[in-house]
Amino acid sequence: MSPTNGSFLGTEEPQDDPKNTISKLSRKETRKLKQGEEEKEPHPDDILVSDWWSKYYHALGKDPRLERVFKERGLPTLKMYDEELEKAHGRFRDIMEVVKLQRPDNELSSDFEEDSDDEDAHVGLFKGSFKIYPITEEMHKRAEIEPPELMFQNLPSNTPQDVIVRIYIISGMNLTPLDFGGSVDPYLWIRCGKTIIDDKANYMTRQINPEFGRMFEFRCSLPRDSQLQVRVMDHDLIGANDLVGSTTIDLEDRFLSWRHASCGVATQYIVDKENKDLWRDTTKPISLLKTICVLKGWKPPTFKGKGSTLRLYVNGSEYKMKFFESNKRRRDIGMDKTYGKDEQRLALYVLHELDVIPEHFETRTLYNDDCPGIPQGKLHLWVDIFPYDRNLPNPVNITPRATEKMCLRLIVWNTQDVILSDENIMGERMSDIYVKINLEGMPNDSQQTDVHYRSLTGEGNFNWRMVYDFDYLMAEQKTVAYTKKSFFSLDKEMEKLDPTLHIKVYDYDIFSSDDLLGWAELSLVALVPPTKTAKECKLDVYETPVEKRISIFEKKKIKGFWPVFDDTLGEQELTVYIIILTTIRITLIFSKYSVRKLL
Repeated sequence: MSPTNGSFLGTEEPQDDPKNTISKLSRKETRKLKQGEEEKEPHPDDILVSDWWSKYYHALGKDPRLERVFKERGLPTLKMYDEELEKAHGRFRDIMEVVKLQRPDNELSSDFEEDSDDEDAHVGLFKGSFKIYPITEEMHKRAEIEPPELMFQNLPSNTPQDVIVRIYIISGMNLTPLDFGGSVDPYLWIRCGKTIIDDKANYMTRQINPEFGRMFEFRCSLPRDSQLQVRVMDHDLIGANDLVGSTTIDLEDRFLSWRHASCGVATQYIVDKENKDLWRDTTKPISLLKTICVLKGWKPPTFKGKGSTLRLYVNGSEYKMKFFESNKRRRDIGMDKTYGKDEQRLALYVLHELDVIPEHFETRTLYNDDCPGIPQGKLHLWVDIFPYDRNLPNPVNITPRATEKMCLRLIVWNTQDVILSDENIMGERMSDIYVKINLEGMPNDSQQTDVHYRSLTGEGNFNWRMVYDFDYLMAEQKTVAYTKKSFFSLDKEMEKLDPTLHIKVYDYDIFSSDDLLGWAELSLVALVPPTKTAKECKLDVYETPVEKRISIFEKKKIKGFWPVFDDTLGEQELTVYIIILTTIRITLIFSKYSVRKLL
């Protein structure tokens, strides 16, 4: 990410293409080439919702743009649980209760508690249900005529079940720092039965709020391997790695629950294989609804009618398709092609009315036995459990977003009305002006113009070009910087930053430090519109509403005057007018020609 050295505009000949292909093209051909490439660029909204992470950030509510796009396009959403999934749904005790088994030792009997966490006393779990009810004479008489109705019916099979488990660990929040300097180098460690996954090779450097974006898949047998333990470890170069915190998930409870906690039910039944939100469960909505009816002792669901008159009857309740969908919406988005058959969609709507577990991610608190009862951070994750004998869907891709190589070009043409801070031997006010510019998070990569000596009017002429190469996350509108926070750091730390341009105007001094005459901060994604002339340039341009500001990533090229000010005295005093030409291009788009030649 080191910038290219600045130079006078037009003095540097392009050297990237040995055949000098661009120079062989006419102006008309070059213009067509540029226009053709611009037309191929996707719409900003398409980039915004191009991957799974858009659903995650939409659920977090961090980006108002996502709220608008999801609403306009009717995209499927995720539900965020602020706590463990089992806490939000009664610990999945809809079929059975869980009782801890304690060792009946005399030494422990005096301290025995039903919910004791003593590892020496705890020997296992009993999962089952008890039903105690009185038997009346009327019940005896009725039993002579017909057998009484059993209390436990249609229970899941109690035979061992081989399953495939996929655990998606999205991110960590507020992890307890264990290293010197208040940081942690986290990685994941997972155990389920005899399966142990040590992800130490993918540890992250100095991240209290890491984005793991990791998926782990393994086979296990229920109920033998029902306890899934997730640990967050702190990587150390010297000595043993430390435990930050851990959390334990009961897989059997989720697998047996009628709420289908084994795999969150999506909000839309999408069958288009090219769609990133393709239905990812092994069971279709109708089959899933039939299974729930069996577990709850209801009659099988029945359909009547077609199209907008389609109706579904479940446990005596009627559900109509026209209540969930309008005919206009079905025509606009092509329901049958993209979202499957009417019966499947109506069954899906009914499933959500029955309060099944939706497609989601949960928040799990990490604990450490060294600090009992004190949270050590949190994890965002979810777990999918599929029968081993089923055809498995493709896993969800939650790999962290890859950055794109960007190139930002600046041309500083001139400055006007600069404060005259020095005095020459003739007693005239003057300044030796130069401009220094850097991107947010990259102060060491700053570039500056040459010095315009002895300006008597506050005008400085430069025609100076600057080029910055940087990594950018288009969907999040963030630049990514990799820096070492201290001399002793061995690895660089990744940091996401707002794409902001810092502009500073100085007065050059030989025997003392240079005087800062003014500065400005310009957001590249919400750039205040420049003025055409210096006389029109006022400080109130920084009060421009956000909706009227410009994104350089969409506009591509902007030229004009921006005010530079000094507020060290408590007020913003207009000190400088500066004219800058900014140009940005995506390096990866121009695979045949280099960025610099096209610009």
